[in-house]
Amino acid sequence: MNTRFAVATHIVAYLAHSSGQPVSSDVLAGSAGTHPVVVRRLLGTLATAGLVRSQRGSGGGTLLARSPADISLLDVYRAMQQAEPDLFQIGSTTPNHNCDLGRVMQQTLEGLFGPAIEAMYTALAAVSVAQLQQHLHQRLTDCCSQSSA
Repeated sequence: MNTRFAVATHIVAYLAHSSGQPVSSDVLAGSAGTHPVVVRRLLGTLATAGLVRSQRGSGGGTLLARSPADISLLDVYRAMQQAEPDLFQIGSTTPNHNCDLGRVMQQTLEGLFGPAIEAMYTALAAVSVAQLQQHLHQRLTDCCSQSSA
């Protein structure tokens, strides 16, 4: 299963949480539970999309390029989609047009997937990284208050 979007979302949430302090790919990888090379690739994709920027030198690392309120989860999703097509790529194969099913499959899938994809885009566009931060903070608060009870 492809986890690029989930890890990229983790990265931007961590960067938002760091309040403007640069974060190394090693720290991001440790938090996301993945290899730093994976994080560096994703950071490159996020940088190309204008969502993160690098700060070089002593104490360098990665920062958000925009305010968390100005980055939606759809922005993150689209950045990842630019690097590799997503699960809903329909036209990536050429069905056999001599087959009854093959002749109508692509058009049928486009009709079925289209509304689902649009609903997903709408839902992701409605959530900013700042809102994600609030949800994470609330879960942390709930988790810590339950464990100390």
